[in-house]
Amino acid sequence: MTQPCENDVPELPVHAWDQDSASVTPDQLKVLIVDDDEMMHRLVRSALTEFGFTRIEVAADGAAGLAAVEREIPDIIISDYHMPEMHGLDFVEAVRGDEARDEIVIIMLSAHDDLNVIEGARDLGADTFMVKPFHRADLKQLIETLYHRFNCARIAWPA
Repeated sequence: MTQPCENDVPELPVHAWDQDSASVTPDQLKVLIVDDDEMMHRLVRSALTEFGFTRIEVAADGAAGLAAVEREIPDIIISDYHMPEMHGLDFVEAVRGDEARDEIVIIMLSAHDDLNVIEGARDLGADTFMVKPFHRADLKQLIETLYHRFNCARIAWPA
């Protein structure tokens, strides 16, 4: 699972850092959407486009998602929980199986709100779990918080 940056460890002193040099814009980040539902692809892609992301790839299941990750490591993955071919949990576990992928932010989306399902996803490497239907503002806040926490950089959102 991803490790937080030193700014998020309370025992360490917080140091001043240059906001400009430690930030990225959404169009610099690659996002992978892994979901077997075409409508969900469109909803998530629409939200991401609204936030300023331009490098968005879509995979219809976990196997296709894993192939996409092996071609080019994304910065952020938004994955469904329940998919054919390769279940979302198997996908997350496979992604997290390579230390080179530790800085990827993984957000799992699902209609399941069972605590055991959520904890299982986190145990296998999902950074957070978001229940469908989701609010765009909540998705944006999660992306911002997790990206900063695991990559020690802020996202400079377009105005």
